[in-house]
Amino acid sequence: MPRNRQSPKPVPFKRAEIDLTAMLDVEQLKQLQVLMSAIMDEVQNQVRENFDKLTINQIEPTEGISAPKAPLLTIPTSLDAAVAESKKSDVELAIASLNELKRDALGHFAKWRGLVTKRLQEIVVKNGGASGKVGRQGSQHAPVRLTTGEASNAQHIHLYPPMYTALLSLQKTERALILHTMFLLLLGLDQYPTYSRITLLKLATAIGVPTFVLLQDEYRVAQALAQIIKDISAEEVAQRRAEEGKPPKRWRSGGVYNPAGVSTIGTLAEPLVVAGVGTVFGGFGVSTSVTAVLLGGVGAASSTVPVGTLFGLYGARQGGKTMDAYAKDIQDFGLLPLHGPCLDQFIDPKDVPAENRRMRVTVGISGWRTGEKEFFDQWKIIGKATEVYTLRWELEALSKVGAALQTMTNSAAWTLAMKDTAQMNVFTSLQTSYWPASLVRASKVMDNPWIVAMVRAEKTGVVLAEVLANKVQGERAVSLVGYGLGARVIYACLTALSEKRAFGVVENAILFGAPCPAEVRVWAAMKSIVMGRLINVYSKHDYLLGFLYRTCAWNFGVAGLQPIEGVPRVENIDLSDYIVNHLDYEAYVGSVLLQVRWEDADSAEINKHLPKRPLAPIAPVAPVAPATLEPRTRSGNIINGGPVRHTHRDGALNRQPTRRGGLKDRTAPKSAGNRALQSASSRNGQIEQGAFKARNRHTRTENQRSNGTHRQETR
Repeated sequence: MPRNRQSPKPVPFKRAEIDLTAMLDVEQLKQLQVLMSAIMDEVQNQVRENFDKLTINQIEPTEGISAPKAPLLTIPTSLDAAVAESKKSDVELAIASLNELKRDALGHFAKWRGLVTKRLQEIVVKNGGASGKVGRQGSQHAPVRLTTGEASNAQHIHLYPPMYTALLSLQKTERALILHTMFLLLLGLDQYPTYSRITLLKLATAIGVPTFVLLQDEYRVAQALAQIIKDISAEEVAQRRAEEGKPPKRWRSGGVYNPAGVSTIGTLAEPLVVAGVGTVFGGFGVSTSVTAVLLGGVGAASSTVPVGTLFGLYGARQGGKTMDAYAKDIQDFGLLPLHGPCLDQFIDPKDVPAENRRMRVTVGISGWRTGEKEFFDQWKIIGKATEVYTLRWELEALSKVGAALQTMTNSAAWTLAMKDTAQMNVFTSLQTSYWPASLVRASKVMDNPWIVAMVRAEKTGVVLAEVLANKVQGERAVSLVGYGLGARVIYACLTALSEKRAFGVVENAILFGAPCPAEVRVWAAMKSIVMGRLINVYSKHDYLLGFLYRTCAWNFGVAGLQPIEGVPRVENIDLSDYIVNHLDYEAYVGSVLLQVRWEDADSAEINKHLPKRPLAPIAPVAPVAPATLEPRTRSGNIINGGPVRHTHRDGALNRQPTRRGGLKDRTAPKSAGNRALQSASSRNGQIEQGAFKARNRHTRTENQRSNGTHRQETR
């Protein structure tokens, strides 16, 4: 036998063809591929425009605070280079500082798009197809009843205007089946990131399928997949987690690893068959063998690894290490599930009941604590279409902040201070450092608890970013909702994720009364992480927040007091007519979620807890009828132009109260002001009088990059 015999090279695994002959003809397949390509082009343009369409707007003194001029991020190497840098506008300097982040964001999206494009090319239609006449392949399955915001479908049409496509002429059952098969195809990548979901939402509006159909599909598929890993043993989970340091063997299109085994391709897992996955209304759909090919390893029989990875069963160990590393700085940290038994500690993903698993995750973050059950009760306003958790963090610090703020707002000193500030603007007080004497004398009650909680919020946001980056939630999209110091946690989390280049993780984020900078580049970095909706809820009359933030870097603006101008697709909700006390945000969270048509808002639960002065309902957005749209000119696989106006395209979408108390939309001005930005890249800010200690940066050093997108610290 010869020595030094070379081992044979692994043979790349070839996926089976996706035969959609039963539901499409050749022309319809081409139209579907062109539409999907156009949608991905639009998503890619959205990522690019988040950086290229930044503007620097002049802010009126009564509307907010403009950031100071930004210094040069690099030292010019010659006199000519220095002259060239000095001639650049403020907008050009801001865009240049984000070039590295922009390149990484586009590169990350391009990798995902390459996988999707390869999967679309695997679809075949034989013998001319069946002209879209779908046969009955399964039993009748009643639609899942989910309680969500009633206007969420109109809001999705408003956010993602329909593209023209000839597929709109198909019957509703056939269009719903197209959406369902594309959902399964994207899920077959062993992941469900924000890119996939935004693409599906755009597809739904383009072919005229209500988005609640997608919500029902997500619920049904998640419940079926949860049954596959329901009886997985703790030993198997522990073994997989022990191998986390080894090169992962993930199922990827064109890869060399088949977790389910070649013999099981075409065999759909029994729970998926029982749930009717692959079919839509009345059981019309494709065969189980085609469904198995669409799902790949996720839907293969006797394979728990891809499904366990999707739901985060094998990422919890790394998340536990992260929390242990920060145990000295953070006393409490836990994700507590809301739909199911309430636990008092961090729940391991393998312990989530099968009936509570969903395709998406939502985390609610409170900003103070005034009651024992507040961490649970406050966030029950989020419906069951998503896997909801509340973040328990720093109970002692938040309890002290809540008690201090309540004591202050119920005191005679606060009443007297409000009389003194009746004719005074909070921005004027910040710039002149003039505050009512009664408020200054009583400040010792609030300042120390607030400063401690601000530091803890920063560190909690870093830990949450580590948890999300290490896929403790699995390969699923996450939405973040927080008020007060909870919004500060979200701000710290998003900026930390931008430093780690953890794209495709966060779908939506809404910040209520955020004590954080309003600087353009900081919010551009945050928007690079949030592919869906990034909403800033503020009140110009929140004098308490302005007073508490006076010792911080208020010269970079305060997001909880003013709109975010100059960052595309950042929505601003002005609650100045409702919020005059920072503690009021807690009562208005549910009302605002209904106002902005948050798709996961539980209107029935919210109506039980509406404040005494509920927000006036806004008129529903008139849905655009795609059938009336004129066909757009096509160039290759890109659909260009068209009569639909995208209100988020060129500026931040702002909403302000109307005379009746509702919210109206206005587009932020495009013109750049003369006020300049100051760099928000310094990470060594200090609180006045040395109250804030330097932040622990142990686990973040290797991930930081000198691109000017770092979070603006308090000074």
